[in-house]
Amino acid sequence: MELKFNDFALTLDAGAIEVPYGISDEPLFLMVRSHVLELLTCKNTRIFSFGYAPDNTSDGQDELLVTGTYYRIIGYEKNLGIEVDSTPKEILQAFYYLVSNYQPFWTSILVDAGETRKETIIELLYQDVFCSV
Repeated sequence: MELKFNDFALTLDAGAIEVPYGISDEPLFLMVRSHVLELLTCKNTRIFSFGYAPDNTSDGQDELLVTGTYYRIIGYEKNLGIEVDSTPKEILQAFYYLVSNYQPFWTSILVDAGETRKETIIELLYQDVFCSV
């Protein structure tokens, strides 16, 4: 029997950062890493959303968008050591450990815009960090 693990996604408000469009992967990760780590350790950080990783976008539907810039960090449940009902402190600590110790499989900027709203996501996607390649 094969064990099945889910991907968890943590979304944090990135604030008024200058989005470095045109950069991706390692250079983008290195550019945003310190800000992400700062948010993950700040007492005032509010989790915008946490749960199973989304598998699509809003396809430009305004009612599904939130205007702003966000970090979305996606990691395997088994690498994070948390549950979907973990406390905010446990969630932030687990993602802090992931971001501070491992480089994501990819880092990219996703923009989804409707008629009146524009959502920018800087996404850090982690695969199985304990798997040797």
